[in-house]
Amino acid sequence: MDTRRALHMAIILLFTTAAYAGSFSGGFVSDDVTAIAGNPLLRSLAPSNLRAIVTSFDDANYIPLKVLSLALDYQLWGLDPAGYHAVNLAIHVINALLVYLLLLRLREPAGTALAVALLWAVHPAQVESVAWISERKNVLSTLFFLLGFLVYLRFSERPRARSYLLLLALSVCALLTKVNTIVLPAIMVAYEVGERFRLRGRDLAATVPLLAAGAFLAWVNLHGNPSHGAAYHGGSLAVTMRTMTTVLPRYLALVVAPWQLSFYHAVPLRSSWLEPAVLTGLLTLLVSTAIAVVLIARRRRGAFWIAWFFVTLAPMLNLVPFPALMADRYLYIPLLAPLVLMTWGMRSLATRFPLLGRSVPALAAAAALACVGFTLARVPVFRSDVSLWADWAVRTPYITADRPYGPKPRPAELRILRDALARNSASAALHNNIGGIAFEEGRLSDALTELTQAHRLDPQDPAIALNLGRVYLHAGEPAAAARALEDAVRLEPPSYFAWLNLGRAYLHLRDAPRARQALERARRMRPEWQDWRREWFVLEQLERGAA
Repeated sequence: MDTRRALHMAIILLFTTAAYAGSFSGGFVSDDVTAIAGNPLLRSLAPSNLRAIVTSFDDANYIPLKVLSLALDYQLWGLDPAGYHAVNLAIHVINALLVYLLLLRLREPAGTALAVALLWAVHPAQVESVAWISERKNVLSTLFFLLGFLVYLRFSERPRARSYLLLLALSVCALLTKVNTIVLPAIMVAYEVGERFRLRGRDLAATVPLLAAGAFLAWVNLHGNPSHGAAYHGGSLAVTMRTMTTVLPRYLALVVAPWQLSFYHAVPLRSSWLEPAVLTGLLTLLVSTAIAVVLIARRRRGAFWIAWFFVTLAPMLNLVPFPALMADRYLYIPLLAPLVLMTWGMRSLATRFPLLGRSVPALAAAAALACVGFTLARVPVFRSDVSLWADWAVRTPYITADRPYGPKPRPAELRILRDALARNSASAALHNNIGGIAFEEGRLSDALTELTQAHRLDPQDPAIALNLGRVYLHAGEPAAAARALEDAVRLEPPSYFAWLNLGRAYLHLRDAPRARQALERARRMRPEWQDWRREWFVLEQLERGAA
């Protein structure tokens, strides 16, 4: 290894470690509590327990290598979260070094490879994957994914059975850690077409065993899984796909505006292809595809990285439905592509404008330092469940539980919201979330006050309208509930809970025709759910009485 390459790798190691050093003080948060602290599978590496790991699901996923890695951690650290955080960071650093080596292998100048790998490593969009222990599946599967692609590059030039067997093994390891790595064969084809401007029969043949392994493990993940592959958001593939087009520009915006990162992103369901947000997403996709086609036709580089972004993001776009519509962690692998293209853009400007060229290294260093600063500030978000919740609850209206359920009081959360409200009394999100907590605790009068104010401040937010309608309904004011819920279904027509609660309001008003219409909409969206069944029985009783 030459001195310059060693220096570059040392820089990546130093800056990445410094950016995430604060994660060591974080605890077990969110899924960590059940997946690690309360998971008996991690307590032993005895053969019988290893069999249990291999045959068990981790929540809704079949990812035994992730569970095995956590079991190894338990043997080293027990239930000290710092050790688990250290391993997550170590894997992330290795991934950043692999990104650097990958870019060199793809004939990028050493300076470009350093800039991209460093920005990828310290970009705050990666914090969710690194500082949240449960996202071990993200960093570990990416390790196998990057190693597999590097092996493929060697195999593509010099086909050898040994190389291919290693590629297949790494691909299976990636799939056994997170099934979204199923796209590795597509990345292989994209490389041949968009980087080498060819597609040989042997290139396609090389993907077949990988595709077969991916299809089988995808089936294993989906078979009997209640969370993934069950029902599309809004009750149809069309609603889900319309909605997912809107997140594409949002993901790209997060690359250049990382202050918009959030543990929870509200993504309204879309009912029309003509909505501006949907058209913007479609335009993003169509323009990107057109640029890629033109680049390939002209034998110009760039199409491969456009494909990298969309292909690696595709499994997270609900083509097979799962609960989350958008998350920062879904950018972990895709982020590489826009960083490469942005760095190319700066390099191109430097070539055209020599004066600017002298400042490019300084600009790259400034961007890396800015990312380190944002990451240092974001890492503490994952220190506790309260800090994790506060990350989004001071900005984003959340949808309450369907009914009050009387949880234990949440003084820390309320104090955070009220302190924020003292600084910004015109925030509809803060009034909504304070009202939401009051509703869930059964304090209907307080909830009604806060949610009425939230709806007045932002009458176009469907979550606020739904929450307000629920409170009116449980406060015994069905007419007011119906008005608020009619707003909710107007603002977000594919909302299951808006239609369900509107049907409930009409039942209280003894308006059987409109109740039937609303409940039928809800039932079509979520036929497998049980919420509407009791209301349907009440509706039939009402209709029989009217007859």
